[in-house]
Amino acid sequence: MRTYVIADDLTGAAEIAGVAHRLGCRVRLTTSVDGFLAEDEVVVLATDTRSMSREEALQTTREVVQTFASMPGRERVERLFKKTDSVLRGHVVAELEALQAAGYSRALLLPANPSKGRLIRRKSYTIGGLPLTRTLFRHDPEFPARTSNVVQLMGGGIPYITTRTRRVRLNEGVTMGEIGSMEELRSHVARFDSEEVVLAGSADLFQCLMEQHGKTATKTDSFAGFGNRRSLIVLGSTARHNLFEEPFFVRNKVAISPMPDDVFAGGSPAGWIQSAEQLARQADSLLLRIPQQITHEAGKALQLRHQMAKTVMALIARLKPEEVVIEGGATAFTILHALKWGELTIANEIAPGVVRLHHAPSNTYLTFKPGSYPWGGCFR
Repeated sequence: MRTYVIADDLTGAAEIAGVAHRLGCRVRLTTSVDGFLAEDEVVVLATDTRSMSREEALQTTREVVQTFASMPGRERVERLFKKTDSVLRGHVVAELEALQAAGYSRALLLPANPSKGRLIRRKSYTIGGLPLTRTLFRHDPEFPARTSNVVQLMGGGIPYITTRTRRVRLNEGVTMGEIGSMEELRSHVARFDSEEVVLAGSADLFQCLMEQHGKTATKTDSFAGFGNRRSLIVLGSTARHNLFEEPFFVRNKVAISPMPDDVFAGGSPAGWIQSAEQLARQADSLLLRIPQQITHEAGKALQLRHQMAKTVMALIARLKPEEVVIEGGATAFTILHALKWGELTIANEIAPGVVRLHHAPSNTYLTFKPGSYPWGGCFR
């Protein structure tokens, strides 16, 4: 029996792959609908729909579910899981409604991650005890959090249930569930896991679902760090981290190359590529970052991702780094698409959400991390 996962961004897909790896599953991550037909125990498809317009996201999701609905050997598929952003960025409801084309008329949305202090109580989303609107997500360049009420975030009108709601039967469409703890999450899964219901949401939800079907943690990765391996580190999110005191950066004297103002404004990255290459050859490892403040200007985030992808693609060709580390799911997807690297196998789950994968044709390791997650032991 196999599990298929549709993820709305690459770091979320990698996070799910990391959970499956930890639970002892044979797992494949792909960015191709054709790769979605693989027969690994868990197949995770990263679609990048979170970075698309609503219409593009709907079309992409419809194409995926049509492929899924017509795939050979579907009777051996145990479940379809929809990975959404844990703080509900993107076109969440629209994509879930598109899954009805694959025969799933009901979806239960459980986005919160209790293990990371991300909770939903009385329809209010909090992170570490703070309302969503008082966290860094209020500054997200594409989906800023303007309310902490999850029903309002989803456009209103969505049924909302708790584990205290008795004898509830999910109506057709999307239902939101309260999640104040891992125990509540497990209770929702035990209650509603069936072939007729799509469970959608967080990595914690996926873990509970797999545990419900008998999977338990079997792997503990002992990642010793990147050592002195040639590394290219790309900070593509709006999150800010003080990485430069980490032992890896101090020991390797990692060169830092900020995006120039003219490239940020839309100019050619050719000069940046040349100067970054020169820095890297002196230091072996290189970090690229965007120091400018990213505004909510329409299309700006997309423009910056493409500028970063052009730069990274050129530097990988010239420097041939052994390790590529990318923060930010949309940036990571754009870079992989530019490189035409569609199939990845998991090497290590460095920390929850921080996952190291292998691209066999180039023998390159890629580590992905969501912008809002800590690095764990990635650079120890």
